[in-house]
Amino acid sequence: MNKIYILLFIIIGLGNISAQSFKGKTNLSPAEFQRVHASSDSLKILAVMVEFQEDNDPNTYGTGKFGSIYTLSYADTILDPLPFDINYFSNHLEFAKNYFKKVSGNKLNVTYNILPQVITVSQTMRNYSPAPNSSDWTTEGNFAKEVWQLAVSAYPNLDFSKYNLFTIYHAGVGREFRAPGSLGTERDLQSIYLGINSLQKIFGANFNGFPANGNFQITNTMILPCTESKEVVSLGTKMLLQSTTNGLLVSSIGNYLG
Repeated sequence: MNKIYILLFIIIGLGNISAQSFKGKTNLSPAEFQRVHASSDSLKILAVMVEFQEDNDPNTYGTGKFGSIYTLSYADTILDPLPFDINYFSNHLEFAKNYFKKVSGNKLNVTYNILPQVITVSQTMRNYSPAPNSSDWTTEGNFAKEVWQLAVSAYPNLDFSKYNLFTIYHAGVGREFRAPGSLGTERDLQSIYLGINSLQKIFGANFNGFPANGNFQITNTMILPCTESKEVVSLGTKMLLQSTTNGLLVSSIGNYLG
């Protein structure tokens, strides 16, 4: 199986990343199979919107809440305008739907559902972020575990078994793109796809998934930010480096598909 790394330069919808550097990969431990879905199939995505406890940490972008990334008003003239709400994330998933429909020759049908309630986890972003240059992803695994526990509790009648791929859209930006002048001390979350292999490395070989309603187990999670756009100060002037999440999204879905 091809290990799908983020080579986002080839994917439409990235925005401008020329002024930033990329570090990392989205699929930490690829599964040993060719593909999850056959052609003429349907991929059903369940997504949840997640905020953190509010903070003023200088090593994370925003305060942990949606809408706190931009300190200036950009209206709707930018790649990823506010508000970061269910309609905003639906537009990105619609992009992925159209992308895979086109590149598969109409053979892969992507559908999606975004839970309307914003989930708030118990800690600040830093507490779920791996230390700089660490290869231990336990903190992000624990983040996914808490998110799905809260989602299952918030939606006791939801049939999670209707979905194949599970997505966390969180407040803040991803750590994989570093703005000019970065010191490498950022404690934002790394955007990753956690498949069953990755989760078993974190939680042990006997891990079968996060319990959902009934006997269903959630065995994968895409962890994605609301945007990759970042405000930076250059020569005393604040400017917005724009990058959307479309490339990360389709790359992460590709990791799931194999």
